[in-house]
Amino acid sequence: MENNAAQADGTAKPPRAAVKKIELHIVVGCADARDVSAAFYTALDEQREEELKMGTLIDFQRMSVAGTFVTPGIIDEIKSHIQEKMREYFTYYKSGVPIDIFVHLTAHGNVMLKKGRLHSTRSYHDIEVEDAPFNCGMIHAQEVALEMESMLLAKRAVLEYGLRGKRHQLRIETEEDVETLMKRAYGHNGTIAGNWVKSIVNICTHAYEQKKILRQSLDSDSTFENLKITLTAGVKNYHTNEYYRVDGNTHLNTFLDLVYDKVRKSGHVQDGSHTQKQNPSLGMFHHSSIQQARALGMKYFFNMDKYHVGQVFAIGSMNVPDYFKTFGPYKNAGFFYGVKHLGLRTWIVMGRDLKEAEKMQERILNDPLMGYFIKEFEVTLIAMDKDGKRLA
Repeated sequence: MENNAAQADGTAKPPRAAVKKIELHIVVGCADARDVSAAFYTALDEQREEELKMGTLIDFQRMSVAGTFVTPGIIDEIKSHIQEKMREYFTYYKSGVPIDIFVHLTAHGNVMLKKGRLHSTRSYHDIEVEDAPFNCGMIHAQEVALEMESMLLAKRAVLEYGLRGKRHQLRIETEEDVETLMKRAYGHNGTIAGNWVKSIVNICTHAYEQKKILRQSLDSDSTFENLKITLTAGVKNYHTNEYYRVDGNTHLNTFLDLVYDKVRKSGHVQDGSHTQKQNPSLGMFHHSSIQQARALGMKYFFNMDKYHVGQVFAIGSMNVPDYFKTFGPYKNAGFFYGVKHLGLRTWIVMGRDLKEAEKMQERILNDPLMGYFIKEFEVTLIAMDKDGKRLA
């Protein structure tokens, strides 16, 4: 999650007296290296300034989730982040400032309106997707899972699981061994390729389906009964900068919609970096609250002051430092894809401080699948803090 809120990145907060409302916007988007454009961030800053002048403080954050799949792990992360933010907003709450929470589920691909349809309907029935190199790679996710599993079996891989002092080894020779690994290390009843990782079936409907999954979980959790949490679903086209809401709520216009309205009116169309297959030069794990982590990674590793879209394939999460946990299906699949198919042999591990970066690195190395792929493909992890100081 890349945080663009003033109060989260260390810059000055606006006086509480000037804030009449707070809006937390969490955008759950794909980990794709092409990401959103410079035109988007320009529009974001402009719209946020306009909102602040009217008394609304916008806290904007972005989660990098491979394929925007709302798994139980991602749901837990969203919930934890909302709770953390509510604790952070306590002084505003005491002053009577209302707090609205929005979670935007966004897919991406070469989508466009069907002939004769209107943008304002906000229905997935009114858009269509055409084949293009920049369609979300997670439409082939299960193929990647099958490749991961086949590789383990072919190499009779020996995987380690558990924490230091309690590590266990398991040689993968049969599908039964795969199931044993998945159950013991990941709490999953099945194989990798069977049902742990699934492909996107339809880019047009995917975000809407994930929205329903998240809505059901929030509605059944009494922790959030007192909070106003609004969910939206949309699909964006990286090339045209177009964004189509697909949740059918024609009466809801959010901050994110206003940002995309500005982008649309700018008439800006992306260059070839958005329309070709992604070809990043660096992989990255980062804590979600580090603003513009991709750009920082390029600055500290390649000494490049200007970040260009497509340079970094990033996996961002607020719980990456939880060294005692394994990763979920789509982070594992995303890492394998980045290493195997994108050829990324160097990965930055960026924490807010060096201690956090150390915990993040420990978790990556402890994960049975990631740990194995690091050794097999000779991947180098470089742990650093958000100021570029590296772990010794």
